[in-house]
Amino acid sequence: MKKKQLLERVTALTSEYDALLAAAEAAPDAVAHLASVDAKETELNSVKAELAAIEKMEAKAKENARTAARVISDNEAKRPFENLGEQLAAIAYAQSPAGAFHGLGGQVDKRLFETNLAASGASATVPADGGFAIGTQFSTALLNKAREQSKIFPLCAEIPVGEGNDGIELPYIDETSRVDGSRWGGVLCYWAAEADTVTAKKPKIARHEMRLETLKGLAYATDRLLRNAPAMETIFQNAFSSEMAFKIDDAIWRGTGVGQPLGFATQSFEGASLLVQVAKKAAQTADTFVIENATSMLSRLYADPGDNIAWLLNRDCIGQLPLMTIGQQPVFLPNMNASGSPYYGTLFGYPVIIVEQAETLGDAGDVVLANLSKYAVITQGGLRAAQSMHVRFIYDEMTFKWGYDLNGQSVIKKPITPFKGSSTLSPFVTTAVRS
Repeated sequence: MKKKQLLERVTALTSEYDALLAAAEAAPDAVAHLASVDAKETELNSVKAELAAIEKMEAKAKENARTAARVISDNEAKRPFENLGEQLAAIAYAQSPAGAFHGLGGQVDKRLFETNLAASGASATVPADGGFAIGTQFSTALLNKAREQSKIFPLCAEIPVGEGNDGIELPYIDETSRVDGSRWGGVLCYWAAEADTVTAKKPKIARHEMRLETLKGLAYATDRLLRNAPAMETIFQNAFSSEMAFKIDDAIWRGTGVGQPLGFATQSFEGASLLVQVAKKAAQTADTFVIENATSMLSRLYADPGDNIAWLLNRDCIGQLPLMTIGQQPVFLPNMNASGSPYYGTLFGYPVIIVEQAETLGDAGDVVLANLSKYAVITQGGLRAAQSMHVRFIYDEMTFKWGYDLNGQSVIKKPITPFKGSSTLSPFVTTAVRS
């Protein structure tokens, strides 16, 4: 029953009750009349109690709205957030009901209304309508840290996509062979003495179409963590940046291409896998990687001058590298100042990078010679952040969600047939299983 109806009911019952009291003296049966008075009083009290409950809830709602509108002082608002953890805590309190988080819920920090923090939504001043965005400097720092921890992504050809676009079409020369008539997808030049007439040729231009996909992260912050801003910043930055770096590198390696990048190890075209596997050495010992494997891989690499080329390998393979020599000359040079460097050393002049994504020693993919300049990654903007108190409300936890838009795939569709020779070339080469 609505409040208006309850008020009308109370008025009617009060009139009926007063009328019963006024007629008490003239009642022929005093006992029966008293019972009627008691019944009417009970009914009136019941409706009044229901009305009182509604009014109490309204009062609480108004009080909560007034509390949620309360902000810190102007002087405090001039001080910037010291770290990501402090801002995350402020967001959590602003979006929580009054009284949550040991009485800190419903308190709104004025610094959340700065120009670069106001979130999109029905209102930037009412937490329930929209929300508050993570400060640009904190999002940028987190993304930069993810890039630093990534081993593969920084070496790829990154292409920014403008705001308002959901992807990109990359024109490229459809070249799958270097034999005459196939270079640049079909261009052929003649010497004048070779033919009386020449056939008109033109480059074959194709397009890679990539649509942005979103890498999402989710975390819950407990009441205790929210009250420890430095700890929260450390945990969130380390955890999110590390996990983002891993997932991006893993997608570049073995992504399915469905809702995520297409990995170079899974990409194929017309039945030909992009990742070329060279044969192992005759009678090669199982679970080894020898110099003949490395030189065979080098002979199958497709590359242009200045490309970002690296040996990507599993940590299991480290012990194989110092054993590689040509005569008495080592071909592996360790990085003697490896602390903080992603490079473990160089093999035939190309950097050696240890990655988790590589297969274990002896399996195809344990060592990959990768020309990552031939792998394009499209990105848009920085990290997006959102938050909600409601997802884990009964656990007294705040939910934070992050999103980063990107996609990727190799710009080379399939291994390329060389001008001379029968062995195809690819930007990604490994050695077949050695077991």
